[in-house]
Amino acid sequence: MRALTARSSYAALAAFLAGDAVASAVPVPYVAKNMDAMRIPAEVRWAVPVAKAATALGLAAVFRFPAVARLTTGLLALYFAGALGIHLRVRNRIANIVPAVLLLMVFAAMTIQGPHPTGGGVRAVEP
Repeated sequence: MRALTARSSYAALAAFLAGDAVASAVPVPYVAKNMDAMRIPAEVRWAVPVAKAATALGLAAVFRFPAVARLTTGLLALYFAGALGIHLRVRNRIANIVPAVLLLMVFAAMTIQGPHPTGGGVRAVEP
């Protein structure tokens, strides 16, 4: 659990989501095909990269505003719960469902634990 709540993990996931936002904005053919399979209407697809970019910023805030990062992980857990629901509704392939499940579990655990107050993932010792 310590690895999940380390500030460096928040930063790594922020970088991942920023890259995912770019892949969704372009869109990369695989991402566009997946959005087609999930029946996401073309007129609302612009919101997906915007949401991912906003959450990347929220996760990166862990260094200055840990409460914002924790709120962001909670919102990401809700996002991936919704994504899981959509994947299941359209009977998407298991290979596309597994990442949503894993990310839902990761962000839910991060929300419950919250970020560590120190950079390395080990709580500071109280005097």
